[in-house]
Amino acid sequence: MTATSWVPKLTNVAGVDGTSGTGKYVSANGVCTFTAQIAAKKETVSASNLGFGLTLPVPAAAGVRYVFQASLDGRDADNGVWTGEAQIYAGSDGTQIDRLRVTSGSNGAAVLNVEHLYGDAEGATAAEIITVTGSYPIA
Repeated sequence: MTATSWVPKLTNVAGVDGTSGTGKYVSANGVCTFTAQIAAKKETVSASNLGFGLTLPVPAAAGVRYVFQASLDGRDADNGVWTGEAQIYAGSDGTQIDRLRVTSGSNGAAVLNVEHLYGDAEGATAAEIITVTGSYPIA
């Protein structure tokens, strides 16, 4: 099978989305397997404290909670990589990931919503990269 390219986008963004996305997915036998990468080029802020979500290449089967692997590479803004999760909640229509969350650097194992990407703010030249991978049953 050949992977298909798609352009993942952040959701729940306030104002201008200063990110760019690349992704690959394979949809076969009722399952979609994907990898999405979002790079912050300009400062980007979420529209609420729920943080960012992410579009999916193919809608997920609704009515079930899905959790995917996520990572946030702080690049030169924070110089670290945080692991986390990307969630689709059971009440979702399956068209997008509802929340991107990563472990807190200052709060033990707490998982916090990703609400702000520095992009080029505060002198950053190579800001955050979010990567999400996983599989899910399609609608």
